[in-house]
Amino acid sequence: MAKNAKQRRKRPSSVQRLSRQRLIEGLPGPDGTRIRFARPEDSDQFSELLSLANEEIEQAHIDGLAEDRCGQWLLDGLSQGGRAMIEPLVRGAMSGQLQDGALSLSLPMVAEDRDGTVAGALLALPPGTVVQTVRDAGYEQQSLLAMLKYVKIKGLAVAEGARGRGVGGALLKRCAQLYWQLDFMFLYGGFETERALGPYYARHGFTVLNPGATTDVGTALTGRPIGLGAGPGEQLFFRWK
Repeated sequence: MAKNAKQRRKRPSSVQRLSRQRLIEGLPGPDGTRIRFARPEDSDQFSELLSLANEEIEQAHIDGLAEDRCGQWLLDGLSQGGRAMIEPLVRGAMSGQLQDGALSLSLPMVAEDRDGTVAGALLALPPGTVVQTVRDAGYEQQSLLAMLKYVKIKGLAVAEGARGRGVGGALLKRCAQLYWQLDFMFLYGGFETERALGPYYARHGFTVLNPGATTDVGTALTGRPIGLGAGPGEQLFFRWK
């Protein structure tokens, strides 16, 4: 009995909670990489890598990373709890400064290789389309809540020399872990159909919709169905917590 208890204590936990410090310093990734929150000095490599993957990243997010303004509410949420995100979001809405709030709720994450180079990059952020759709449906308060419940993977890219090492999967895993820990409930993204990325995202636990298909994202938040789908020539992938 004692031996079994000792073995259980030694067994590594795959669901260990993230902390602000662990995310900033970096978590063990595949093949000697470290998965961590992106730093201002990563902004050039971060931008270049996502651009090479043909991801359309708004300059405001690159500038926000360079100025250390991305993800600050997420980091505060890890160390202080959910109110650290709710209160500033409400203040931002009242003062008409939700754009800054979107930056503060975004997640720029990188996989750092042994030599210090960025082997992979991921950007997740509040989904403007979903927020606006909920608002247009007449749910003003719920549209604000959507910024704390729904998140979009805007870009995921792995350097050519680092592909096949599990870097992208590790970034997706840590991204989901962070947002689930902060009580977000829906994670999604899209890709061009011709890139045939459906099997990749399916392997990592996402449901992949056929071109033109939609999924209901409204009932859980408003009690009313609201369809979400990808644009022409694109497919949607998503996960619920």
